[in-house]
Amino acid sequence: FSDTICPWCYVGAKRVEQFSELFDVEVKWWPFELHPETPPDGRHIDELMAPNNPRRVAMRDHLKNIAAESELELVSNRTVANSHLALEAAEFARDRGKFKEMHDALFKAYFTEAKNIGDMDVVTEIVTAVGLDADEWRAESASGRYAELIDFATSVARKQGISSTPTMVFDDRFVVQGAQDLN
Repeated sequence: FSDTICPWCYVGAKRVEQFSELFDVEVKWWPFELHPETPPDGRHIDELMAPNNPRRVAMRDHLKNIAAESELELVSNRTVANSHLALEAAEFARDRGKFKEMHDALFKAYFTEAKNIGDMDVVTEIVTAVGLDADEWRAESASGRYAELIDFATSVARKQGISSTPTMVFDDRFVVQGAQDLN
C-alpha cells in the first residue's frame, strides 16, 4: 500500500524494486490515501509545522540522507498535496498498462520537481508524459470511477488495520510497515 505524497513510499518503492531484482516476487502496489483530510488545493508545509522547528529540520535531513542512500534525489516540497487525484491517475494508468511509469513519474514530480500532484493540470501533464491520452484521463476523472476505487481501496485497507504507508503484505499474511532496508 502506497501514497504518492509519502516520502517513505518514494524510498520504499526503490527498495522494493531492488528487492524484486534479487527475489522472485510479484509486486502489486495498492492505493492508500494517507491524508484524506488534506484540502483539494493542498496545504503549505508551514501551516503544519514551524519552518525552523528543530524536529522538522532533523526529520527532513534524516529523510534526505535515507533517500540519498537509495540513490534518490529528494527536494523539499513546500506543498503537501492532496494525493487523491494522483492516486486516481495511477489507477487510470494501471488499466492501460502504464502503472509503473505513472507511479515513478508521480514520485519524481512530487519529490524531485516539487510539483503539486493534487492539481489537475499537473497530473494531466504527467499522464501525457507517460504516453496516455489527456482527454481520456480528464473524462475518466470526471466520471468519478477512479475516485470511488481509491476510496474503496483505502477503506478496505483501513478495515484490515493498515494505517500507514508504505505497508507491504507478503503471501496475504505477513505485514511489514515502513521503507525497510534490504539488509
